Amino acid sequence: MTYNRESFVSEIPASLANAAFQGVSHDPEGRANRARSDYASTLMADYEELCKHAQTPEKLAFLNAEFDRYREGCRKHYCAYLHSSSRCVSTLIAGPSNFPAARMNKRADITHRRINEYLEFRKRAKDAILKKLHPECRPIMAGDDNAVERLKKNIEEAEKLQGAMRTANATIRRHAKAGKDAQVKALIELGHPEGIAIKMLEPDCCGRIGFPDYALTNNSANIRRMKERLTVIERNKSAVNTVLERESARIEDCPADNRIRLFFPGKPDASVRTRLKSSGFRWSPTVGCWQAYRNHSTFATATEVAGAPVECNAVN
Repeated sequence: MTYNRESFVSEIPASLANAAFQGVSHDPEGRANRARSDYASTLMADYEELCKHAQTPEKLAFLNAEFDRYREGCRKHYCAYLHSSSRCVSTLIAGPSNFPAARMNKRADITHRRINEYLEFRKRAKDAILKKLHPECRPIMAGDDNAVERLKKNIEEAEKLQGAMRTANATIRRHAKAGKDAQVKALIELGHPEGIAIKMLEPDCCGRIGFPDYALTNNSANIRRMKERLTVIERNKSAVNTVLERESARIEDCPADNRIRLFFPGKPDASVRTRLKSSGFRWSPTVGCWQAYRNHSTFATATEVAGAPVECNAVN
């Protein structure tokens, strides 16, 4: 799909833009044209920026679908701002005589909120699209289908980095007597760019060259942490779901999805909903239950809210 400024300009009605500045500008038509043009330029720039992150045909197709929703949201928020502005009148236009200052100040505050809502929507929506275009950059959640694969890849990369840092430090020590030029040459032969090799031989604030000890220690600790987490996730992925039938609700412990789920026969009382929300539970329309991340605290809350046990069994 191809976007252009003219299509974005046409999304903002000229009549609405003109009305927005009738009471606040001596040149409402000029202001209206600039407002529509600025809106179109902004959306065009947003699309061009997002296109830089869609390097594959699949990502570009996804971006076009998402951008259609994005532009519709922007249009609604921008039109809301213009409509709000159309209710404002300035003393420079109407004159100071019998001017309802308090009422106009209130309307001006509303208009200011509307433009801020438009700007906030743009930021949130763009950030959401970028996250979806780069799923590899989002945090690894235990319930993700590809959590094991991504974690193994991160461990492999961290171990590769650990080996590269140790080899570089050993090379620097081995060529220390031959001088800095020999050290740089040896580092380049290992695959380090010349600029990086030279920088590695510049002493830091503590006089250290190469990779400092804390870098290797921290990376090694991170490898151990990821391996421990991988063990837990792999164990949970193969575990069965546990169902606990209670008086007020059914509890489902789902290790593979990393969720504790509560199924009520009807809508729970307001006090129960407040208790669930304060403990991290949220209503999931797709599953039809209240669910939270799986941990001791959420399981204790679910047990407390669900009431006395009726029966317990396990399901695949």
